[in-house]
Amino acid sequence: MKPKVHVAFLWHMHQPWYILPGGEGVLPWARLRASKDYYDMAQHLVSTGFPCNVNFTPALTEQLRLLSEGKVSDPYTPDGPSSAFLELQSGLIPMPLSRRGLSRPPEFASPEEFWAGFFLSWTAQTVLEEEAELQGLLASKNIGSQALEKLQAWHRKLVSEVLPLYRRLGESGQIELSTTPFYHPILPLLLDSTVAKRAQPFDEIPLFRAPEDAQVQAERALHHHREIFGQKPQGMWPAEGAVSPEALELLAQLGVRWVATDSGILARTLGRPPSFAELYRPWRLRLGPQEIFVFFRDTLLSNLLSFEYGKWPWEKAVEDFLARVYGNCSGWTEKAPPLLVIAMDGENAWDHYERNGRPFLLGLYRAIQEHFQPITLSAYLSRYGWGGELSTIWSGSWIDADFRTWIGEPLQNRAWAALAEARDAAQASSDPERKAKAFEHLYICEGSDWFWWRSSKNPTPLFPHFARLFRAHLAQAWKELGKAPPADLETL
Repeated sequence: MKPKVHVAFLWHMHQPWYILPGGEGVLPWARLRASKDYYDMAQHLVSTGFPCNVNFTPALTEQLRLLSEGKVSDPYTPDGPSSAFLELQSGLIPMPLSRRGLSRPPEFASPEEFWAGFFLSWTAQTVLEEEAELQGLLASKNIGSQALEKLQAWHRKLVSEVLPLYRRLGESGQIELSTTPFYHPILPLLLDSTVAKRAQPFDEIPLFRAPEDAQVQAERALHHHREIFGQKPQGMWPAEGAVSPEALELLAQLGVRWVATDSGILARTLGRPPSFAELYRPWRLRLGPQEIFVFFRDTLLSNLLSFEYGKWPWEKAVEDFLARVYGNCSGWTEKAPPLLVIAMDGENAWDHYERNGRPFLLGLYRAIQEHFQPITLSAYLSRYGWGGELSTIWSGSWIDADFRTWIGEPLQNRAWAALAEARDAAQASSDPERKAKAFEHLYICEGSDWFWWRSSKNPTPLFPHFARLFRAHLAQAWKELGKAPPADLETL
């Protein structure tokens, strides 16, 4: 009898730091993703009992905590500035109504009707379909200020329930919670940016070397995770699945038991495409006296969920997933059962699925429970151990097994150089208090997102907002040191 296929989902929940040095929120994504996607994803797990991994970045959980406590807000609300309202009307932040089972009028009759559509489009599908109060609002012909107040109250409630929901799921043992270095930095690049040359030998790579910061980002993440969820995580999803021998040695030294990354990294490590028997197993990586276990995601299946299945009827998508898994594991002869790892962003894909992905995810979870064995990564490792040994690992990310999405282009390199200049100034400071305050802003600037949006592959109308956040924290680092920011910072 063939061993049952084990399936481990890792949902990666992340938002960059959207808060300016003075405490003002710039973009609403942490709030909107919480009220629509993070809440929905938790409820799907509650209703099915499906075990999986959920990875939260501390940059996100800290913003959710501040939002829940009413300590931060953003301009994209009915009482916000007119400029934010005009941005919403222009479509800067989409209103995914049509795929939510909600109709969008050709024109909104009033600002109240517009705001109602906006809040409804960013409300969890489970709430839209199960809460009588919202059913009544959906049936209403006239949307006034009282209805808007109710919708805003619902959003505040949903945001405040997200972290307690996942904490309870983690404490129950149904899910395993993991984390990422605090502000989502590319850890290999923080340790030494020239690591990019291993995969990009002909690219111009600016020098940035901050091993102390890499350790702080990882240590703070472990501490923050325990504070938020009550338990130290056993594993990490490195930001952007980015790994290197040096980065994994650091994480192993800090007591991280496992990491997960992309199959492309395994292929480059082995020097050839891995077989399914090699891909569907954990590997033990020995780095001197340290060891850490590495899981590699099935890139094709993960990307089908992320980018393709939303275009399909959900029943056909589930059928296709099952058929592919059965096909991949049909010739399995290993002693331990196959472990398929699906790792992907846990929020963005559902904008493109029918009813926020609810029919698909519930159908997929139930089909996997019927045909396969869903499991968490640590549970598989404890039950079956590892299946292969590595003495090194390729340096790269989950995108093309290199770092080109974050470093190597002129606009990115300017940002890295500006960050290095500010960090050198902070390091040289003889005032411990000023130095510590400056580094708080530099840690934020080390996040991967600011460099992602500077890539020519990732154009976005939101770039001015991302650039503003990066510049503001970099400028504040200089101010904390008692120095004027460089004049060219405003053009960065």
